[in-house]
Amino acid sequence: MQQILLRPQDADTVPVQMPRLAVVVPIFRHSVLLAEAIESVLAQRADFPIQLVLVNDGCPHRETDLVCREYALSYPDRITYLRKPNGGLSDARNHGIRHALATWASVEAIYMLDADNRLRPDAMANAMAALAQHPDAGWIYPNIDMFGLSWAGDYGGDYSLLIHTVMNICEAGSLIRREVFDAGVYFDTSFKSGFEDWDFFLTAAEAGFRGRNIDNFGFLYRKRAESMLADSERDSEAIRSEMRKKHKHLFSPRGLLELEQKEAPRYAFFLADRHEVLLTVDPDAPDGRILTVAEFEQQWWRTQTDNSQHHMPPILVMTHSTVLEQLRRGRMLHGVLWTMERRLTDKCFAALEIQPCEADRIGWDEQEAQGAIELRADMLMVQPGLFSTIVRDSSIAWASGVAARPCNVPTNLLRLQLPQMLFAEGEGPYGAAAHDFVALAARYQASPNRDALAYSWDWRNPGIPWRSRTHEISRIPTKSDAAYPRVVTEGRDIGFVLPLVEFGGVERVALNIAKAMKKDGWRPHLFVIEARGCQFSAEWRETFESVTFLADSGFSTWGPANTNYLGTDVPDWSRFGDQRHATAMLAWLDAVITFHSGAISGVMGQLKRFGVKTALSLHLSDLSPFRRLIGNTYLGLAFEHAYDIVLPCSQQLADWCHGMGMPAEKVIPLLNAPSFDLPEGAEARIADRRAMRSARDRLRVIYLGRLDHQKGVERLISIVETADAMRLPVDWRLIGKSVMGDSVLEIPAHIARSLEPPLTTPEGLAEAFEWADAFILPSYYEGLPLTILEAMRSGVIPIATDAGAVTEVLRPWENGVVLSQDETVAEALSALARLAADPDLVLRLSARARADMEGRDWESVIKPLTQRLEAMRDAEKKKK
Repeated sequence: MQQILLRPQDADTVPVQMPRLAVVVPIFRHSVLLAEAIESVLAQRADFPIQLVLVNDGCPHRETDLVCREYALSYPDRITYLRKPNGGLSDARNHGIRHALATWASVEAIYMLDADNRLRPDAMANAMAALAQHPDAGWIYPNIDMFGLSWAGDYGGDYSLLIHTVMNICEAGSLIRREVFDAGVYFDTSFKSGFEDWDFFLTAAEAGFRGRNIDNFGFLYRKRAESMLADSERDSEAIRSEMRKKHKHLFSPRGLLELEQKEAPRYAFFLADRHEVLLTVDPDAPDGRILTVAEFEQQWWRTQTDNSQHHMPPILVMTHSTVLEQLRRGRMLHGVLWTMERRLTDKCFAALEIQPCEADRIGWDEQEAQGAIELRADMLMVQPGLFSTIVRDSSIAWASGVAARPCNVPTNLLRLQLPQMLFAEGEGPYGAAAHDFVALAARYQASPNRDALAYSWDWRNPGIPWRSRTHEISRIPTKSDAAYPRVVTEGRDIGFVLPLVEFGGVERVALNIAKAMKKDGWRPHLFVIEARGCQFSAEWRETFESVTFLADSGFSTWGPANTNYLGTDVPDWSRFGDQRHATAMLAWLDAVITFHSGAISGVMGQLKRFGVKTALSLHLSDLSPFRRLIGNTYLGLAFEHAYDIVLPCSQQLADWCHGMGMPAEKVIPLLNAPSFDLPEGAEARIADRRAMRSARDRLRVIYLGRLDHQKGVERLISIVETADAMRLPVDWRLIGKSVMGDSVLEIPAHIARSLEPPLTTPEGLAEAFEWADAFILPSYYEGLPLTILEAMRSGVIPIATDAGAVTEVLRPWENGVVLSQDETVAEALSALARLAADPDLVLRLSARARADMEGRDWESVIKPLTQRLEAMRDAEKKKK
């Protein structure tokens, strides 16, 4: 690279300077205006030496060279002139910076001045004084006072990296501490279309440095109707896209949430019982700030008169500390806040009522409260900006409508049902959030500070409108109505996505994978994407850190489909639906596993772009009415590219996935294991029960599962009725209920009367299997049923159809009985008769079944998955 350095011939004639500050001016096509910039530097009133470095970046105008030479020869002790081939603005700046740092070890800071801008005489003295006064500042940046097209913008207040991700709040004309460059932060020469300074300061911030604004900097920005900046704005989206790629974590949902929590808390929780206000994004985050009510009020009024410089949480929440605790116990805190915030998009208020219920379940429903009911709200969330509008109103009458009978302002009411056991003794409902809000609004309306709202307190224009809208910044990556309010800076969080949670095998697989991963150090979170309620026993509560319902009426697991993949419907939602909220719900996680969740596969590609590891759990293929294989397995093939990992529940299904085109490296079989641990003493009781069985005992046969078409409920009824008609010495227990409601045959009354409700506790399931000699499962299609494995572990002989991967564990008449799909009923009756007549055969098959299940547990099953996730994580760290 050609370089000309213009210095006096005789160095002895030039006084030796030890400059504390170097001003670098890159020059390209600003030859006439350059003199104004140079003169403004020479006119600086400072008690320290300043060195001016002029960098001619291959400017085609001869006048540029003449002006630079003349000034360098006129001020040899103060000006250095560097000339180089054109490399762009970033390259020119770097060239001057590196020269200054290498030449003068005394330089403490670099100031960047563009050739068409100017400085007031005290600018550098002011900036250097601020740098000395604030040793934690990496750079000092100015307000924007424009001349030409006149405008003055206030960029004051605390520096916010969160806001810096959406607007360039730091002008290139900033004073930058030497340590920033010593840390390797320079201007990126690949940015040639603009926003080089924006990228530079983001890079400096990622390296741990922060900026500080000073009001009296003295920087003057020349603004013309057409400029390099105007040209950059035309390409702004392309340039921003490059910045997002370069600063991936910073612009990610997770990175933005971290910044929001640290710099600009989203919620102000008024805790009525404590007379405190909690400022936070995540109520469980350890760094939430607690203010007294008086301190909050003082801060609130400050933002109303100067909200371009000061932050105030944009969303006000009236509640009670016991309400937060109830939501925590129900694992619903974050999901409820997220849902309520989304409802504020078209409602002034979102209200929550918590209702205790006897069942071991959680659920929700919602309605429009306006004109319908009186609110007995345990929590009231207020639309951003509304409280300020109410305080400025001449009357409190409108706001009082939220506590009227009935409520007469636009309000969404969310009712949440939580098990009674989650409520502490004597813990009654709060129910007064709406009334407390009205009282708060009335107090602020009566405040003497209200008179200040009529005045303008700054001659500059507010330059940072995002101060009052910081909650919208974390929404940008997903374009959602609310970013999920969970902030994590350490640990590993994994989401388990299910359409419903009842007592099916898929749900139990999810539960056991979650339990095993929790033992391995992961934090599991449950996401229910279609149902409005789910079973939530102690086992589920102890396993999952949180539970969230998608609560999106536009979503359907399958729903309408205008296309198919290999005969399986591809839901329209997965390709064209409004995926913003489902994406936001999951984007903060480290990893996600979907379980038979259909259309949700459509968001996995976007999650991958955010760095979330995506996994698909596969269990079985469904059968169409024409007995064609369809369902989640085939939908998984359609969206295979969106998943990092595929988790089939059997080796047979793993081979099928590979045979259908999935890369072998992506397929990790998680072979099913029994879904619950045997209670203490159960194994000994099982052994005694099997050993004590006599030849005179009737054969005890159990069915345990869903009473739906897939499970062959029609076949089951035929088997039971025919066995009774044949007077086979068989005692029956039928346990379960219909979940899908797709059986074509109504269960006869005499059988329905003997049905037992579903069992969900390990104690109940263990007792049921301990009672039985045989377990019957006449399914039309299956994966690898957990109930077969659980039966075998308890020495119960499975009698099951040849469906899915059943024959991976069952060997006919060695550890169980395998029935054909064509003669299921007849073969089942024959097997029952044979077992009832041969007690030795029962004991032999029972012993073999128990032996085959020894050592089969979920901790071993999930190891390949956790190892792969750790390997992927390590690979990403090396990349960074």
